[in-house]
Amino acid sequence: EEWQGCRGRGQTRAMSTSGTSVVDGDSSHEPLERIAGQPPRVIFRAGPSVSHFSGSWQDRSVAQSPCAGVRFAYFNNSKTLQNSNVLQVILREHGFHRAELFDDDWNIFWCAGQVDPSQLRRLKPHQRVNKFPKASALTLKSNLWSNFLRMQRNFGREHFDFMPATFLVPQQLDELEACVNSEAYRDTVWIVKPAAAYCGRGIALHRSKPSLPDELREQKGVCSVYIDPPFLLNQLKSDIRLYVLVSSWNPLVVYLYEEGLARFATEAYSLDTLEERCCHLTNYSLNKHNKHFVHAKEDDAGSKWTLSALKRLLLEQLGEKACRQIWRRVDDIIVKTALSVEGLMSEALRTVLHSAAEARPNKQCFQLFGFDVMLDASGRPWLLEVNLDPALRTESALDLKVKSSMLLDLLNLVGVSVPSTQEQLPTATTPRSETASTATHTASSACAPTTGSADDAEMIRHVNEEFDRSKRGGWRRLFPSPCREDYYPFLDPRRHLNRLPYEL
Repeated sequence: EEWQGCRGRGQTRAMSTSGTSVVDGDSSHEPLERIAGQPPRVIFRAGPSVSHFSGSWQDRSVAQSPCAGVRFAYFNNSKTLQNSNVLQVILREHGFHRAELFDDDWNIFWCAGQVDPSQLRRLKPHQRVNKFPKASALTLKSNLWSNFLRMQRNFGREHFDFMPATFLVPQQLDELEACVNSEAYRDTVWIVKPAAAYCGRGIALHRSKPSLPDELREQKGVCSVYIDPPFLLNQLKSDIRLYVLVSSWNPLVVYLYEEGLARFATEAYSLDTLEERCCHLTNYSLNKHNKHFVHAKEDDAGSKWTLSALKRLLLEQLGEKACRQIWRRVDDIIVKTALSVEGLMSEALRTVLHSAAEARPNKQCFQLFGFDVMLDASGRPWLLEVNLDPALRTESALDLKVKSSMLLDLLNLVGVSVPSTQEQLPTATTPRSETASTATHTASSACAPTTGSADDAEMIRHVNEEFDRSKRGGWRRLFPSPCREDYYPFLDPRRHLNRLPYEL
């Protein structure tokens, strides 16, 4: 094989079934996963210098290469050191050097912000990027609502009812004012969020009466019905950060990480104090400065909990039946939110990657999203927003525990492979699908049913192998799933790859 010269370092790395990567007790194993006919993949593990490292990645020396004679590297364009610190520590612990430029030779690019489509066109087969083009279809608040509303109008409120009524401002100010002045919304509280802000910046609450403020006319963003009353714990409002991984848009492949974060406000909840931000907003970056913020070592105490700790509390308070329904609804929210943009995202990827243009497996792009969900007083989950770059800061032991395990399992799932000696940089700057000679082939392979073809067999094999890797860590696949036929009405039947017989 092309990779036969690659030999591991003699140190074992194996993935556990408990949601984290660990060192295997048998030291004879190599730190690489080997499957016949495929390039070896690096196996990531949780070593002491990852799970207990508190310094900067710059203080972490680069370990030996997992494959003798092969240099591994990563490229990171983040201007905020802390938001990629734990990731860089993990990669350096596994023998990855930091590349300074995109044009350097690297294996994985952790991109902050939107990815440049021209960079995707230049990817080598072994290179991985943590972004899809056009991801703002989900992560810009106005786009998220517009796509949700389109699905609600096309398929009915009974299927798409998990976002509060929202208006785009200033575009829909007239409709908003008509709603505000109606009897049905006489006592409603509204929450206004700026278009491209984050960490709670610029968010404000307003009542319908006597009237919405005039400055709203000059603001750009969204205005939504404020969810009241919320689920409270010790009189404090909370929301949930969920980690969602999309590894493919055609076919749609979506995973949810088993662990997440519950974030609490730091002032007692009351509609009497709309201006008290730490009463109504749960953003950690805001509440950590409040005198009532509690740092705790336990995962079920203080102002930030693990998702599993919150689940235990809900089970005690609401019972097994109600909790089963809550988490089933959360799964449904995630899948339907992805479905609302899968056509747009599939087309965007098709224009920049050869594999997507030819309906072959996507082995280069993936994306980690941060889904923010909150429960109302009845336990009903609502989608608040989807984050393009979920924060990876690890300012507490709890953060480090959750985020390091999540990243280790993510890297194992998507697979970082040893480059083949036969790889060459693509010479074309646009996919073959955009040329006249292959336009007909692309249309038929991307949309028309060709079940039983070699391309379909390759896709099935790729999706199944990825699914198998997910079982060794903490990622649970939400789609495709045993109930995937329930979602067929929301999918374009021309994209037949969603209906192939994958392992479920």
